[in-house]
Amino acid sequence: MDNKLSKATEEKDTKNATLVDVAKTAGVSVSTAARVLRNSGYPVDQKLKERVNAAAKAVGYVPNLVARRLRGGKQGVVGLVIGDMLDSHYGIIAESVTKRAETAHSTFAIVCNMQRDPLLEIKYLRKLLEYRVDGIILAGGGFDQWTHRDALAETVDELNRAGTIVASLMPRNIEVPVFSADNEAIGITKANFIVQNGHTKIGILLGPARNDMTKQRMQAMTSHLSGYMVDYAIANIDSTPEAGALGAAEMLARNPDFSALICGSDAIAFGAISYLRGEGIDIPGRISVMGLGNTRLATLCTPALTTVEMNFDRAGSAALDFITSHDASAVSMPGEVISHSLVVRDSFARLNGPAEPGAEDTQHVGVTIS
Repeated sequence: MDNKLSKATEEKDTKNATLVDVAKTAGVSVSTAARVLRNSGYPVDQKLKERVNAAAKAVGYVPNLVARRLRGGKQGVVGLVIGDMLDSHYGIIAESVTKRAETAHSTFAIVCNMQRDPLLEIKYLRKLLEYRVDGIILAGGGFDQWTHRDALAETVDELNRAGTIVASLMPRNIEVPVFSADNEAIGITKANFIVQNGHTKIGILLGPARNDMTKQRMQAMTSHLSGYMVDYAIANIDSTPEAGALGAAEMLARNPDFSALICGSDAIAFGAISYLRGEGIDIPGRISVMGLGNTRLATLCTPALTTVEMNFDRAGSAALDFITSHDASAVSMPGEVISHSLVVRDSFARLNGPAEPGAEDTQHVGVTIS
């Protein structure tokens, strides 16, 4: 046996080792070698396991996961396409999915950064199709949901036909299960908070206009505000701190008497607060600011940011659980509505009464359903 291992080690770089090579080197049957290397649970003597594993290492054997998938099995690999790795809310999603993949499902997650480019998103989906991953979580689209919608739908259909389950963490106007908070309910949550705190002139800095999620939140919020005689001005900008700073400057120039700035993301709010404080404007004494997402940026702001908790980590984990526990026939299932909540911190003031205490107050809105 030792001579076989020594010879195998010397020759392992000459070709791609197969299961047959492992079995021959270990002096066992191919079926036994397969049971050991695939951790099938079939009872095998411990010393025999050690011999097979040593043989696999000696010949340089690596399981061919793609071949396994083509034979009808699962690889234990999922794809995650995020929008921008520099955006903290995508970091929350990536961390939750990769951690749960490892700890709960013994699954490997491939993370792709689409860099806010819808064409790159489609390219990555096709690459993941080539790798025959078990499933894909769409966590990055929405910057432009209209221009390339048909190409995305065709790619998703192709993935489904290949047996790859696709789930999304936002509505995409395609036939996939969606794991997301209720965007209309979020709009109403924000509107109620604005009204309850006595603000009648506000600025609204939203994310990209060609985004159905942004549109749903805006329409619900503005429709609710119109019933309370609240004046508002809207600007669609990129969801970045830099755009938030520029948007705040523009909003202040156009509407110098507004008392609250409602932002479509924590990143936008972070940039807006930085600009306003740089101009010597008191927050929230002169202008209150609200974000969306409850990301790390919310607590890095000075003052700490009032925002909406979107539970991105729960959404990512729920989508992964769905993929690992279902087959391709489940693509017609609706997914899950993830709860959201209002997190009140120091960046928002009450105009029609005493300000809230500085301690954080969380108002829960929405329910989780399966």
